Amino acid sequence: MYKMFVMILVLVMVSSSVNHVYAAQLDAAIAKDSQEFTPTYQFTRIITINHDGDSELEQLIENDKIFFDINKDNTAIVSQINSEIRQKSFAKVTDVTGTYSAIISVQEKSIGIEYRIILKPTIQNHFVGDFDTLDSQWRGFSIDDAIPVDTIHGVYDINSPASALALSNVKALEYLSGTGAMEVLQTPLIDAAGISQFPLHRWESMFDPTAKMSETADFGFSGTVITNYSMGICTVYLGLCEDKEMYLEFTIDGEDYSIRSIESQDDATIVIEGYVSESKLGQVEIFAIQDAPMIDPENDMQAVTLYGMAGLGVAATVAFFVVSDRKAKRTSSEQTGIDPANLQSVPISSSAGGYRTNRGTSQLKN
Repeated sequence: MYKMFVMILVLVMVSSSVNHVYAAQLDAAIAKDSQEFTPTYQFTRIITINHDGDSELEQLIENDKIFFDINKDNTAIVSQINSEIRQKSFAKVTDVTGTYSAIISVQEKSIGIEYRIILKPTIQNHFVGDFDTLDSQWRGFSIDDAIPVDTIHGVYDINSPASALALSNVKALEYLSGTGAMEVLQTPLIDAAGISQFPLHRWESMFDPTAKMSETADFGFSGTVITNYSMGICTVYLGLCEDKEMYLEFTIDGEDYSIRSIESQDDATIVIEGYVSESKLGQVEIFAIQDAPMIDPENDMQAVTLYGMAGLGVAATVAFFVVSDRKAKRTSSEQTGIDPANLQSVPISSSAGGYRTNRGTSQLKN
């Protein structure tokens, strides 16, 4: 039983502390009575193409780094995000800024491409009717079509992984065309749908008084309590992290290749000023903001989880001390080894010219 408690506690601590690179990561701070706010979406993906070494693809492709800013003049992305979220949300995106990066690394038997896109849309109309009801459906979206952006490299589709190869490794992209690799290289990068598909009642939430600190004024908070909502936490009791992965094998002119796309599960943190709880208007999920906390003990899973883990820790501690105490008593009160009754004293020296003292050693009796 003691070992079982220790194993569970170790698993909880390890799984809770592992850092992950998230496919889509959302960070948002929404102040009370705000007219607009600017969340940050980060999209990350790593694609690896493996080969046996000295392949034709290795000869065609070169290391490359692509970086550029996404400015407010790129209205196409604004209309595409609005087209997606207006089907489910009252919120509206007025402009988008951000950055794009793709790094191509050629190794001995592999080619890696790492993508990172950061989008910062300005969102308005996020309150519904009054400032006590906050729309939540803006939090996740996905775009399947091309997203053309004007850059220093010309018009660039930031939604297609193949764009990184099309810019400076055209021959390598042509070599891969028509193979299974293109299925991975054409899977859209802008996909945060999992954030809106994960129901709000399964998010972790906690009231936090740190909004009263002067540093939070940068977020427009007025000095009241804030509520933290988060998803994507990986633990034994909430569920372990599951990576999103695609894997395909293909052959070109007798050369064998494999391509793998990896991105971790979605992650999000939404900080809202006030005491907030999740609710619904019909089938639409919303955040309800109150002046005082609304706590339902029967449905407060956070409290159940916290008390449950605390109880588990206490039980493990008690078990540890009980076992240790029993071992200590056994060591101090029980005789182990040879019974002294079976021993007899023997002088240290009996050789000629030697001398004897009252000191001696012991041996078993015959």
